[in-house]
Amino acid sequence: MTAARTPRRLPAASLLLSAWEAASRFALARYRRSLDDGPALNAALLRGLLRRCADTSIGRAHGFAAIARSRDVEAAWRQAMPVNDYAALREPIQRIAAGEADVLFPGRPPLFVSTSGTTGDPKIFPVTRSHQNQALHYVALLTPAARAAAVPGLGFRQRTSTLMVASRAGRATAGGIPVGNPSGAGIRRILRFAPPFWAYPPAVLLVEHYPSALYLHALFALRARDLGCLEAIYCSHVVNWFGLIEQRGAGLVADIAAGTLTPSLTLTPDERASLAPWLTPDPGRAREVEAALAAGMDGIGTRLWPGLKVVSSVTTGAFAVSVPRLRALVGPGPAFYTTCFGATEGMLGINLEAGNPEHYALALGAVHFEFLPVAQVDAAAPVTVGPADVEVGQSYELVMTSRAGLYRYRLGDVVRIEDRYGATPVFAFSHRLGNIIDLVGEKTTEQHLRTAVEALMRELPGGRDRLVEYALAPDIDGIPYRYVVYAELQGPVPDSAATERLAGRLDALLAEANPAYATLARVNGRLGPVELRFVAPGRFEALLQRERTRADGLNVNQVKVPKLLRSAAQQAVLGDGARDGSAVAQ
Repeated sequence: MTAARTPRRLPAASLLLSAWEAASRFALARYRRSLDDGPALNAALLRGLLRRCADTSIGRAHGFAAIARSRDVEAAWRQAMPVNDYAALREPIQRIAAGEADVLFPGRPPLFVSTSGTTGDPKIFPVTRSHQNQALHYVALLTPAARAAAVPGLGFRQRTSTLMVASRAGRATAGGIPVGNPSGAGIRRILRFAPPFWAYPPAVLLVEHYPSALYLHALFALRARDLGCLEAIYCSHVVNWFGLIEQRGAGLVADIAAGTLTPSLTLTPDERASLAPWLTPDPGRAREVEAALAAGMDGIGTRLWPGLKVVSSVTTGAFAVSVPRLRALVGPGPAFYTTCFGATEGMLGINLEAGNPEHYALALGAVHFEFLPVAQVDAAAPVTVGPADVEVGQSYELVMTSRAGLYRYRLGDVVRIEDRYGATPVFAFSHRLGNIIDLVGEKTTEQHLRTAVEALMRELPGGRDRLVEYALAPDIDGIPYRYVVYAELQGPVPDSAATERLAGRLDALLAEANPAYATLARVNGRLGPVELRFVAPGRFEALLQRERTRADGLNVNQVKVPKLLRSAAQQAVLGDGARDGSAVAQ
């Protein structure tokens, strides 16, 4: 098969693509119209869910049928059902995992999914077909249409490389229900409709060994000179993928030239056989790739792919640290587009504006939304409000009810309401409640840390572009307790004296970002001064690989570098490569 056949240009494929494009545009237009009625649609979804689940164990116990008949279904719902967390739902979820039907929803689920465990202990959740269909509606229809509308000249038929895998279920529950990851399960459902614009054969997504799958994504992307869209869940994944291309460039060039697969890849015989028909020698393209690599990594994206128009991934929150390096890698031309905001538990929001990457409109219809004011998060009986009652500028924890048995479930994600589209709130992610370090009651959040670290980097020669990655760990081995901040820089690392001065400045910046850090912790000596440790190049990539291995194939697409280090083993990965010591603020 020739390289030109990689994107299937068959009449049936063209018709399928046209139908998909029309369906995507229709879905986006319908969603935009729905924004004027967001609160009403949110309530209608709840009423429908309660009716559907009225004859389940939980529905009978809490009177779902009567609640669904209430004039104000949301008020009745808040009165009848307490706010829940995973601990409250663990027992019924375990019953479903053991094979029991009609517990939280009608029947049994076809799949359980697992969180990656990056921000806490891994959890498993049942997935119903209707829940998965709603997620696919956003990912496969709304997001492509929103992206095409937001990025000038993009369209729907741009050659695309998607840095994901569709790994198989890694195990099964006691009742024989497979446990997989949500993104992988969704990909598997659409593989038979593989878009003809994919730069890679569908078989790449089925490769079980994740590093080998990333190599294959690189191989087929490099073969496609007309690549126009590069997408991944997080922009840090794209940065790391470019690192793979740099490290394995010689082997990639050789494989492109000869139409081969290096024997060093961990592939089963069946995987190799499924990929072989897609490989033909292309020495001309190999020479182009070799020349692009020889010129260095800065701007290599547009040298490799002159028509690259967009990098589509999450570029906000904790991932913003990777944006400067990603911009240097791809060059100034391509747009960055942040797509959906979602979690293992459900789809939460969609970005409709390329210029406002942190603005997500509620994913109407995906789940039922409630908002818990931050002042209520520690209350014994917290009181939520609906989408119509949130206030712009205020922060709330998201609470959701899903088609997969999560009822008034606290996600732990805190968001800030930024705007409204029609009657529908638009939010930006702030932080996870689980990522608060509260050693002495000062409640330092991930957002506080990000603000302080980025401010510190702007004061360094070269600015924040030098920052590769960072994380924080509590040090409770001594008295007083203190924070330890790990950071990886591009280029030379400050010497011990300079690091000590920077540690002192970081201590002050943390106090500016979170005044309680100063008043409740530092001034009275309850917390010691922050310690700053610069680590060797590649240590955060090693930490990411550790987290992927720990995920054991589950949800590997969504594994990310944790900003809060929860174990000595995580710290050891970073500490093993420490450079020029560390320093404590004085």
